[in-house]
Amino acid sequence: METPLVTRTGTWGMLRRAMSTVMRPIYARIEAKVTSGLAPTSLIIKDESFKHAGHSGNPSGDPDAETHFKVEIVSAAFEGKMPVARHRMVYEILDQEIKDGIHALSLKTKTPAEAEKAKTAKPL
Repeated sequence: METPLVTRTGTWGMLRRAMSTVMRPIYARIEAKVTSGLAPTSLIIKDESFKHAGHSGNPSGDPDAETHFKVEIVSAAFEGKMPVARHRMVYEILDQEIKDGIHALSLKTKTPAEAEKAKTAKPL
């Protein structure tokens, strides 16, 4: 089995990557559950909570509140499924994390073939 590409990105750059998963428990749970549940060939998780500090979804104002995420997943588990069904699969996997305080979860879900096609697509 091929090891999935897991990319950790965000404004905090190298500092954030160096932070222990103990300090970022929601992020770590998203990574572990999506990896276990969907066996992705690519997984990109972006914590964008800092953009929403002080807003209703992040009332503490803490830029590390782990309330807003963008997640891009490439997985063969999405084959034959429409986008809504794919998103439901992810919501089911992350049900507890949503209950525990994820306010916003933006998803991009692709099959390996769709991801490959997107790489070779010519811009308009």
